[in-house]
Amino acid sequence: MNDFIYTLARQSAIMKVYQNAALLVGILLISLPGYSQQNPLYSQYMFNGLVINPAYTGSNEALMMTVATRAQWTGLSGAPQTQVASVHSPWKLSRSALGGVFIHDEVGVTNQYTVYGTYAYRIPVSEKAKIAVGGQAGVTYYRSNLDDLSIVTPGGTPDPAFAQTESRYLPNLGIGVYYYSDKSYLGLSLPAIINNKWENQDAVATARQTRQFFLAAGHVFDMGPNFKLKPNVLLRWVEGGSFQFDLNANLLIKELVWFGLSYRLDDSFDVLVQWNITKQLSLGYSYGYPINSLATTQYGTHEVMVGYRLKHHRNIVFSPRYF
Repeated sequence: MNDFIYTLARQSAIMKVYQNAALLVGILLISLPGYSQQNPLYSQYMFNGLVINPAYTGSNEALMMTVATRAQWTGLSGAPQTQVASVHSPWKLSRSALGGVFIHDEVGVTNQYTVYGTYAYRIPVSEKAKIAVGGQAGVTYYRSNLDDLSIVTPGGTPDPAFAQTESRYLPNLGIGVYYYSDKSYLGLSLPAIINNKWENQDAVATARQTRQFFLAAGHVFDMGPNFKLKPNVLLRWVEGGSFQFDLNANLLIKELVWFGLSYRLDDSFDVLVQWNITKQLSLGYSYGYPINSLATTQYGTHEVMVGYRLKHHRNIVFSPRYF
């Protein structure tokens, strides 16, 4: 009888481990297509277009540095955690502009580190408007620590399929076009051209870079001396897969504070606030309330962003930038 109870307890423990692993795999399957690490989707994308379009490089007409961190699906074990840092600037006041992006994503036991260099050539089309053509090149380093899952076989020994660490370097290229003026913008981009894919021998760990097309647009409307309204839309299509859109509207009060609301299809409602501390320094925060299938198992998504715009020369006068 004791042996029977012991066997049941052992099988129950093994099943619990496999259930936890299945939950983690489910998170990976849900997160990777919808929130692909090579093209992260931030709630505050309208304030840092470089994360989705290399042609955005230099559009702030100054040296622009941005850092952001995103905690997605808080309260859910293994949920995505993302950090990004970007810098871009016109090149010696010419039509060329250079930049760079670093992204770190962690989903469960998988970490991804992406580095891109960006370039844009900007052509004036009117006194206040330019159209830019840009590209980027870089590499993503994938690392899956499968042994951290502590998966065992029904015999109680470590499962050899999970007792390993898998890693790969995957190069990629991206392109984009971006029109912008002092009050409007419209951009089309393909950040990852190469459909990289790898999987380990037992097909336990897999990674894929899928082509994703982005179309982003926004306009600033004057609502009186102290208010401006900026609606934004972001359309995304994953090749051979899903279509998704973000709808957003931000209200600027006295050129000082932005308040915004967003809706992401089948994912979340978001509240945003950004404070223009000075003409150079800004601080933003957003909270995403979940409406997807994981809504009952998480506490939402938090995102913080800091931006700093640096003058090249003292005699340059900063004009307001709204995106």
